[in-house]
Amino acid sequence: MFWYFEANYMWSSVVALAMMAGGQLGQIDRFLVPLRKVEGDTAEWTKAWDYMAEEQKELAAQDLEKGYLQSASARYLRASTYFLTGERQTPPGLAKTYSYTTALECFAKSIELMPIPLERVEIPSPDGILPGYLIPAQTNRRPQS
Repeated sequence: MFWYFEANYMWSSVVALAMMAGGQLGQIDRFLVPLRKVEGDTAEWTKAWDYMAEEQKELAAQDLEKGYLQSASARYLRASTYFLTGERQTPPGLAKTYSYTTALECFAKSIELMPIPLERVEIPSPDGILPGYLIPAQTNRRPQS
């Protein structure tokens, strides 16, 4: 197991999860190093991830302005990952709501700019609708049974 925070399994596992979702260790490290001194402080945790996400969101907007659609899409997607990563450990309240809603906005912007079409699907379940995303096949051939 990768232990970014020596004595905090939960925070370390979330860092590993963020990297698996497309986060970049260099970016993550730049914002999380100061948290090693205040481990367990959820307010600082939320701020660090939100700052990290805001930086990616701003860079994505700059890329978009220059016409770099693929780069902007990747940055918006990374921003949504960082917002959601911080949000997971944030107690209910305004900060959590901000992180979550901004993550959804960044994710939607990323999908809009992606070179690969992504289709939202809704799967009925006893607890309500389960949303998902599908990358449609790039062929007209029917699958063989």
